[in-house]
Amino acid sequence: MKKSEKNFFKNLCQYCISKYTILNSGPLISSLIYQLCKYVDMDVPAIQGILRVHINENYSRSFAHCFNIYNGIIIDASIYQYALTNKVISHLFPIYIFSTVPEHIDYIMQRRLNANSQIKFSREFLKNTLENIQNNNFKSVKRFDLIEDSKKENLFYCH
Repeated sequence: MKKSEKNFFKNLCQYCISKYTILNSGPLISSLIYQLCKYVDMDVPAIQGILRVHINENYSRSFAHCFNIYNGIIIDASIYQYALTNKVISHLFPIYIFSTVPEHIDYIMQRRLNANSQIKFSREFLKNTLENIQNNNFKSVKRFDLIEDSKKENLFYCH
């Protein structure tokens, strides 16, 4: 992955996490990432699949999850939602993933989300979001809790 692409995806993930409610927003965030990338001529489809987290040698947990993929690389700006709801294992979930997936996490791709079944974001919303991402108009992302997450904008109402 090129350095410019890494910076773009890092900023994109940080923007989504700092601006929008993460809890239960996996499909919406995946759709937003897909549409933002499509707007700039990148193919980063939203994928429906399974996220498997290995807790110890004998135990793992699986979660239905939506994420994106770019040239075989996982882009996941909503993985932290599981840290918010699984306090005991919250340390196992990174805030976001792009490029390198931690060894204790596996992604299983089941199917590409049909673009026609996703919420459509307006071109103006996508344009403004891209400008904010490129201008780094967001705060640095650190671990947060449910209360902090609930104070963010709901992406469902933004399109």
